[in-house]
Amino acid sequence: MNHYSLKPIRLALRPSRQLAGLLGVAGTAACAAILLLPALPWVKLMLAAVVAATTLYYLGHDALLRMPGSIVALEVTSNGALRCLSRNGLWLDVSVRGDSFVTPWLTVLNLTEPGKRLAKRAILLSDSGDADVFRSLRVWLRWGSQAFPGK
Repeated sequence: MNHYSLKPIRLALRPSRQLAGLLGVAGTAACAAILLLPALPWVKLMLAAVVAATTLYYLGHDALLRMPGSIVALEVTSNGALRCLSRNGLWLDVSVRGDSFVTPWLTVLNLTEPGKRLAKRAILLSDSGDADVFRSLRVWLRWGSQAFPGK
């Protein structure tokens, strides 16, 4: 019998300037590296355009939270279930995959819905939400989720 009592956690996510900056720098550096390659100019431009489009997509989806599938809130219920709210207003019951990454400075949550093959992702940095709630979520992810092995 499990006697672990959990206070519900709800983290409202906000756009991350830190993540936007990191993605912008990485995308710009990748485009610069492509343009320095010894290749035909049209090939370099096509590759740089693909990298730029990909960077813009992930800026909108993960950093600015503007896409319909962007995760804008995470909630741990009192019974240990994890739910996420997408920008289009749908609450989804999810579970945390083992390949998620949790540290104080960066948390990458790979989440799966029951019966779905593709994972959803939430990238959280220190400016992604309220610091105290974010800390509680990280503690639950590291230790509390183990108290609910069926979740």
